[in-house]
Amino acid sequence: MIQRRQRILRALLEEHFGYDLSGIKLLEAGCGNGQWLAEFQAFGIRVANLAGIELDRKRADNASSRITGADIRTGNAAELPWDDDSFDIVFQSTVFTSIPDEEVRQKAAAEMMRVCRRDGLILWYDFTYNSPSNPDVRGIGRGEIRALFKPWNCKFHSVTLAPPVARRVTPVSWLFSEILETFCPFLRTHVIARITPPS
Repeated sequence: MIQRRQRILRALLEEHFGYDLSGIKLLEAGCGNGQWLAEFQAFGIRVANLAGIELDRKRADNASSRITGADIRTGNAAELPWDDDSFDIVFQSTVFTSIPDEEVRQKAAAEMMRVCRRDGLILWYDFTYNSPSNPDVRGIGRGEIRALFKPWNCKFHSVTLAPPVARRVTPVSWLFSEILETFCPFLRTHVIARITPPS
């Protein structure tokens, strides 16, 4: 699942920026311990061009230790401490589905658009369904994503085999998991969105 997600993201980045990502500046809203930042570094983005913000100070400190040289700050994604048009890519992963307040979600989306350059893009990876095991996670569908980032343009890719299915099937057959994710879109629980400024 991680490999499929990485392939889609890499293809989207190459389509937008070409193969050389070394000069691209990226901000992750809600960077956690820095796992995604490490993946983007592996894609070729220089560590000095990586930035992240994380509400939890301990996680932000862990990200700083993990991605030495990146601009990691403790703070709220709804109040980004960077100037307008600062980043080529603004990315979020499973942050918005954990924000229960609609006004805060709208502010975070507005902040992401504010700091994104006019020739850049916002990348979104998040649940489209509510979590049956975590009532604090509320899925966000394509219509709501479009509304949050209106009037920007949104293109979607459904990904990630439903974790309860994956946990049962993958230990038995990795190939069958791959087939299910490929040919059964109704079993995919997440969406990757490519969000770009209006022409």
